[in-house]
Amino acid sequence: MSLLSNIIFHGFIFAIILTIYLLFIMAKFSPRIWGFSDYPKVITDKVPPQTKSEKRKGEILSIPFFLFGLIFPIVSTLILREQYGGEIDFLTAFLNIFGILMFGNIADLVILDWIIVGTITPKFVIIPGTENMKDREYKDFRISHAKGHIWGTLLMAVLSLLIAFIIILF
Repeated sequence: MSLLSNIIFHGFIFAIILTIYLLFIMAKFSPRIWGFSDYPKVITDKVPPQTKSEKRKGEILSIPFFLFGLIFPIVSTLILREQYGGEIDFLTAFLNIFGILMFGNIADLVILDWIIVGTITPKFVIIPGTENMKDREYKDFRISHAKGHIWGTLLMAVLSLLIAFIIILF
């Protein structure tokens, strides 16, 4: 399998699993628990801050998210390395990891943030007490969250470099 086909194949799987998990968390739990800090300040300022219990539940729910987000690209890169005969160069490892992470990042931004939260805005994404903001502030969520994804992309690039380096060493 070529690098590009590996990124596309594993990237789609990665994005689908992450999107389903995040959508499940969004629908099952209050937005006060998952993603509260991702909402624009104009929305979160209208409600009391997260309680310690809400923050703790959010931290617990983030563990599988981050573990999967770390382990899946590593496993994909190790699979790619085996397909390349047990050797892989740094750039190939980096591009594979970063490419897969970007599939998840783009799915999160486009499907969850722009379409579900910013366009459809179902009741389960609205923080209780901000229902009257649905038509304006939640639509602005699309712009503010895109800025957050830019910073996330930079973080993913650094993480991809570190993981690629470790894979090359071992």
